[in-house]
Amino acid sequence: MIIAITAIYCALVYAAFRIIKIPVLSSTIATAVVIGVFLIGAIVIGWQGAAPVSQQITLTRFIVALNPDLKALVKKINVGIGQRVKKGDVLFELDTGQFQGPVDRYTADLQAAKKQVDQLQAAVELSNATINRTKAQRDAVKAKRDAEAKLKAIGSAAARELRLIELESDLDAAKASVAEAIASKAQAEAALAAGRAQVASVQGLLDKAAADLSRTSYRAPADGVVINWQARPGTITAVLRKSAVGTLMESGNSRVVVVLPQNLMRNVKVGDPAEIAFMSRPGTLATGKVIRVGNYTGEGQLAAEGDVPIVANIGSKGFFAAVVKLDDDALADGLGLGEAGAAAIYSQPEGPFHVISKIYLRMVSLSFFLPF
Repeated sequence: MIIAITAIYCALVYAAFRIIKIPVLSSTIATAVVIGVFLIGAIVIGWQGAAPVSQQITLTRFIVALNPDLKALVKKINVGIGQRVKKGDVLFELDTGQFQGPVDRYTADLQAAKKQVDQLQAAVELSNATINRTKAQRDAVKAKRDAEAKLKAIGSAAARELRLIELESDLDAAKASVAEAIASKAQAEAALAAGRAQVASVQGLLDKAAADLSRTSYRAPADGVVINWQARPGTITAVLRKSAVGTLMESGNSRVVVVLPQNLMRNVKVGDPAEIAFMSRPGTLATGKVIRVGNYTGEGQLAAEGDVPIVANIGSKGFFAAVVKLDDDALADGLGLGEAGAAAIYSQPEGPFHVISKIYLRMVSLSFFLPF
């Protein structure tokens, strides 16, 4: 575009010398050159500051690594490469043999533990009944003892004295029975608490085993397309596997990353409109808006390690990135991952420099028809 602007200026200068008949002198030529340098420089600076253009762009999507957290034999692959799936669809299945056994065992243990709790609960209820019965017997003996004591106070025979002694003994025995019943209840309640703890423990083991069993059917975490399989039926997965058994490219969430020099990012803001020319769609333009300005780069990150950084290796190439969301979701879904092309971002408010970028981007889009 700079060449085109220069060519236009040169044509205007030529017309001025030929048509207006400006004298062709060294001074007039030098003046035209100086004016041209400053004029073209000002146009380029204003243009790139108001509507920067980049040919370093790419279309990105979320990529999900399919890596089960269980070590098991891959039993079945349900989805082929390139096939679209919905969230929740079963992508592949693992052999359930080693996971079904614990579920069955803990299910039986849980049923036995619950029955034991029911028995212990019945024992507690029986203890309550025993306490009530022994208390009633104690109260009855106490009433008889009190009655005999009153008769003795009035004046009774020696036989009544003997009867009072017997009732005192019976009352002590009744009190002991109550105390024993209360102690039995405490033991029954302790056993019931232990039984309930055992139920909770077995339930936790069953939940974990059931969760492991459910994960033998690996489901799609989102709508998308399976773009890679490294697993085959008979493959053994590993919890610490460095590479995933497959890859899912999520549908939607398509974003265009536009890389620009840091000095041209100064006016780019979230919400600025953008136009994108994709190499796979020559002659057409897509529109979008800036949703994020990434004023950071990994070149500024120093790794936390024991070695002292080498100063000569520290530096940046001076680029930041803006993330653009396309307005046409259908177009975004139809584009390929890693699409290349060019993009222009139009900072607000709209001005005359935007026209230059619009013209330039359309020229670039038409150039994509060329086979190189």
